[in-house]
Amino acid sequence: MNSTNAMKRVEYGYVSHTEQVIIEELTREEKRMQAVIYVRPGCQKCRHTILKLEQVMPVQTITADADDYERFRKLGYRSMPVVTVYKADGTHDEWCDLRVDKIKQYTEG
Repeated sequence: MNSTNAMKRVEYGYVSHTEQVIIEELTREEKRMQAVIYVRPGCQKCRHTILKLEQVMPVQTITADADDYERFRKLGYRSMPVVTVYKADGTHDEWCDLRVDKIKQYTEG
C-alpha cells in the first residue's frame, strides 16, 4: 500500500494523509485571528498598522465615514486607526492610534 494514502491513527480517528492535512488546515483556520481596521485616507499610522498586522493575520480595512468618527468619539477614541483584533478564543482587543506595543503583541508572539 502506498504510504501516503495509508490510514493513520490520530487523536480524532483513522484518516488518510490527505484527510489529515485538510483537517489540520481547517483547525489552524479556526484558531486564526483577524483584524478589522478603520482608516482615514492618507493616514501613515493606518498604513503602518495594516502592513504589520497583515503579515500575521487576515486584515479587513474600512475607510471611516462621519458616522464612524462620531461613534469613535463617543467611545473616547481620538485618533486613527481604530483597530479591533478578533481572537480565536472569541474575545477581541481594541485600540486606536499607532500602538507599536499592541502590534508587537501580535507580530512577535
